[in-house]
Amino acid sequence: MDNKAQTNARRLLRILTEDKYIKRRAPFIISVGVVAIVLMIVSFYRNTHATKEQYLIGREDKLNFKDIDGALKSGINFEELGKEKKHILFYLGAAPYSLEVLSYLKKSGVNLKSYNSNNHNALEDILLNLDLDPEALEESFYTNISTLLSLDLSVSTEVLKEASKKCETTSLSTCLKIAFYYKAINKTNHARSYGMRACYTSKENPICALAQRNILGE
Repeated sequence: MDNKAQTNARRLLRILTEDKYIKRRAPFIISVGVVAIVLMIVSFYRNTHATKEQYLIGREDKLNFKDIDGALKSGINFEELGKEKKHILFYLGAAPYSLEVLSYLKKSGVNLKSYNSNNHNALEDILLNLDLDPEALEESFYTNISTLLSLDLSVSTEVLKEASKKCETTSLSTCLKIAFYYKAINKTNHARSYGMRACYTSKENPICALAQRNILGE
C-alpha cells in the first residue's frame, strides 16, 4: 500500500508540476504561435503581391482596364513595380504604347511623371536601362518616346550625359535611343550625331542598319 501510495503521490506531483509548467509557458507558446501565423500571412501576402506585379509587368501591350482596376483594388503601386521598383511605363515601353491604357492609368490616379529611387522618370529610365531588340527599336521606340514627351516627361542634362557615356563605352543601342530622342524633339543635328555613333564599330551591325534607315536616311 505504501508503495502504491508513493507511486500515486509521485504521479500527482508530476501532473501538478507539468500543469504549472504549461501554465507558465502558455503565454510564451501563444506568442510564438501568433508570431508564426503573422509571418506566414505576411509572406503569403508578399508572394501574392509579387506574383500580381510580375503578371502586370509581363502584360505589355495586352494590359487592359480590367487589369488596372484589379491591381489598384489589390493595392498595387503602378509607379513601383517588381524588384527594381520601376514605373509601369518602363515595362510597357517594350511594346507600342496604348494611348487608351495610358489615359486610363492617368485617370485612375497613377502619376505618369513620378520619379524612381534614382530620381529618374520613366522616359529617362527607358533611355538608360530598357533593353530592346532591333525590331522593337524600329517599330515602336520612336513613337513611344514621342508619346512620353507629349505627356510632359523630359530628360535632364545629367541623364543625357550618363546615356552618352553608355553610348560611347558599352551600348550602341543607347546611341540609337538617344538619336531617336533628339529626332523626337526636332534636334536633327544631334540625332544624326548619335545615329553615326551607332555605326562606330561596324556598319554591318543591326543597330547601325536601323540608324541608317531611321536617322541618317541612307
